[in-house]
Amino acid sequence: MVTLVVLFVASAVALGYAVMNHDKMVAARESEAVRSSIHDRAAAMKDAMAAAMTERDVLAHIALKDFENLHRRFGQRLHEAASLEYVYILDAEGNIVYASENGQQGPGAAARALAPALRRLTEELRAAPPSRGREGLSIGDGEGVLLSAYVLRAQSEAVPHPQPLMVLGADVLDAELLASLARSAALEGGAITVSDGPGSPGRNAVSATNLLDGSLVQLTWRSDRPAASLLLTATPLLLVVAVVLCAIFFVLMLRARRLAAALSESESRAQELVKCDQLTGLFSRNHFTVLLDQALRAPMATPYLAVVFVDLDGFKAVNDTHGHAVGDALLQVVGRRLRGCLGERGAVARIGGDEFVLYAGYTTEAEFGSLVASLYGVLSIPVQVEALDLRVDASMGAARAPQNGSTSGELMRLADIALYRAKADGGGIFRNFEPAFEQEQLRIRRTEQELLRALERGELTVLYQPQVDVETERIVGFEALVRWDHPTRGRLLPGVFVPIAERSRLITRIDAFVLRRACADAKLLTGVTLSVNLSPINLRAAGIADDILATLRETGFDPNRLELEITESALIDPGAAMPLNRLRESGIRLALDDFGTGHASLVHVRRYPITKIKVDRSFIMNLGIQRDAASIVEYVVRLGRSLGVTVTAEGVETREQLRFLRAFGAHHAQGYLFSPPLPLEAAVKLLECQRSGGAGSESDTGPAASRPAASADSVPAASVD
Repeated sequence: MVTLVVLFVASAVALGYAVMNHDKMVAARESEAVRSSIHDRAAAMKDAMAAAMTERDVLAHIALKDFENLHRRFGQRLHEAASLEYVYILDAEGNIVYASENGQQGPGAAARALAPALRRLTEELRAAPPSRGREGLSIGDGEGVLLSAYVLRAQSEAVPHPQPLMVLGADVLDAELLASLARSAALEGGAITVSDGPGSPGRNAVSATNLLDGSLVQLTWRSDRPAASLLLTATPLLLVVAVVLCAIFFVLMLRARRLAAALSESESRAQELVKCDQLTGLFSRNHFTVLLDQALRAPMATPYLAVVFVDLDGFKAVNDTHGHAVGDALLQVVGRRLRGCLGERGAVARIGGDEFVLYAGYTTEAEFGSLVASLYGVLSIPVQVEALDLRVDASMGAARAPQNGSTSGELMRLADIALYRAKADGGGIFRNFEPAFEQEQLRIRRTEQELLRALERGELTVLYQPQVDVETERIVGFEALVRWDHPTRGRLLPGVFVPIAERSRLITRIDAFVLRRACADAKLLTGVTLSVNLSPINLRAAGIADDILATLRETGFDPNRLELEITESALIDPGAAMPLNRLRESGIRLALDDFGTGHASLVHVRRYPITKIKVDRSFIMNLGIQRDAASIVEYVVRLGRSLGVTVTAEGVETREQLRFLRAFGAHHAQGYLFSPPLPLEAAVKLLECQRSGGAGSESDTGPAASRPAASADSVPAASVD
């Protein structure tokens, strides 16, 4: 409040000083303007007198005593044309030689009243002859005149005036002249008045010497003082504003005090929130790291300490199927169980969506094993949420001190690597960190970098494997298969790099490349279908249907010839229905790859617009070897036929397997019995050979009889295409 008062006082002082300074400058400009107006009027009077008649003519008339013509051509002319009330010509002694008063020739009462002024003016002109001009004021009894004079010098010896003559004109300071001076000075405060005393307050003034007695004469006028007037007008408003500002400041000060108290309380609350996960009440990642650092630095009650990462398997499916509210409730239950299982042995935190981390001290390996078993035990208990019986599995990875590391950052990094290995090995299992895991991580990262360069350098190749009719063995389509021609490791199959590409999201670029290349190449493979694999990750991407249809338009490929192969894992996501239905409506066929290896296959076939199911090679390779393999394949074929879905067998390599498929009624087959994956040129040639050979027997007309020699892409039967 003191600061505000000081600020107001300082502002008022500064404003007052500025107003005074501004008005002082305005008054100075007005005074200078009035002086200039007086001088300009006097100069105009001199110019008028000088122009009325030449010096020679004036002197001639005076010498000849021809005052009548002089009056008519000089005095009367100046009175009428220049509004000079009085005109006098004086000799060097100050005696009047010629006079004109109000247009009448001859000196009168005015000459007598102005005699002292005329003498003083004459003396000044005599004292400073080079000036040839002078003006001044004469005031008597409250009235006055503006006098202007100049020296008239003799021009001829014939003129009996060896001394110069003085010509004087007088203009009465009446209302008209004063108004003219005010207009010329552009005064806004009002008319000029003349006085022989000091000016009154609030009025500006210009001083001049009274030629009658040498006293000062004041020409005064009311100064407008614009800044002071504006300030006076605005003062009530400024006072109101000041009061309002003081009130606002007071209110703000009270509010600021309350906010400061609330902020202090909020900071305390925020510090607590930073330490805890808001959903589960467990520690946050940052605070967990602090606690872990403290546990590692302080003398431990146990010789060993383990950091365990816990990741819930299938949690995304719970979220997508039952909603986030159910998922959040599940996480809360899991958090309470982990904290209860750990007890006072350590701390547990939630560090991600469905990922937890904990540390615990232990003495023996058996004690640590018992802790892991307890964790799995509490997680295996069903969770009841909104009348739902939810069961969750978990993958776990652990790193231990001092064996694997001694800092929190190192232990958490290594535990994360162990968790990654547990998930890569199928999930739902526990892995202790091993140095080989880190080497594997480095290999994966190196492969990711090399794969990125491979996309940029064009090292990926697309091959085409025929799909044949089981009965006629004639080609009905080709499957596009990607290969990586590594500069040092040679040709790599998808099983080597596709899983890595899916983890790094490079699979999006790979799938887009294969689809575009295959659609462009397949223009040469006329009359047959083209199958292209679509990763589950890409199926979940926003706008995937638009991207696929755009590629078909750009390459000019017929959608009715395209068949997209997807795995059952892609169908778990409920969001897959919309893009799949749109693709099917566009004419694109949908094949369910590796049928029978996932979960609820029949449910997926009935729920989605599937047009083909492909029996996994693991069942085909055991035909004639394991009795149940034949039963499974026969069941899948009959199921497909009953649903009106085409059935294709993968990995057919022997005639005996082909005979089984014929007996079961399978539609199509593909495998090394017919042809390995081929470059585009070889695939085109194989298709042309089939068309030129015509129909024939099973032994000599199919791809197996006419295919080219096995290429460098040939792999054992168990390899992944």
